[in-house]
Amino acid sequence: MSAAARARPAHPPWRLLAVGAAGAAALAALVALVVGLAATPVYRAQTNVSIRPRIADLGAAEAAARLVRNYAAWVDSEAYASRLPEPQRGGLSDAAVVRNVRTNGDSERLLVTIQSEDSDPARAAATVNGLAAALIEEIAAPPRLNDRERGLEIAQMDAARAPSAPVWPRHDVAIPLGALLGAALSAAAIWLVWPLTRTSDD
Repeated sequence: MSAAARARPAHPPWRLLAVGAAGAAALAALVALVVGLAATPVYRAQTNVSIRPRIADLGAAEAAARLVRNYAAWVDSEAYASRLPEPQRGGLSDAAVVRNVRTNGDSERLLVTIQSEDSDPARAAATVNGLAAALIEEIAAPPRLNDRERGLEIAQMDAARAPSAPVWPRHDVAIPLGALLGAALSAAAIWLVWPLTRTSDD
């Protein structure tokens, strides 16, 4: 073993680890920023349709819960997408609308949640509001509304507005996370390679 190898410590100095980690963190943060700026932003809009029995009755509540589950499965279908007028679909095909839309039926709160993710925030809001209107129009048949015992109260809750910030990419998350991962990987690489540099001096 050479004198240089014997003089070199068994573990890398903390200064080297700190400098390497800081440099890698800055580079990784820059890469995350560039990728985020180049990526197409995705915006999410959401609304809810409430389907509730007019009278608090177990049978009516169970029927409303079934409606919620059934319609949640149908709303993001091409049959429903075909009901959207052109201003609300913004040039999207039925299949593209279905790809953007997700629905969920909450049988306890009796809500159908309609959500759309789109590169156009105004179109995302218009899509979910249009689907909510189509859903209400179908459910709100006179027999369902006027039945004294099993009548329903149907309404859109919190109409969607065009979101102001994208859900992806999130610079406030991606940049710090990239920096943290870059620093950790750099420090780990230096720690693993250091013994090999000592061996090469033999």
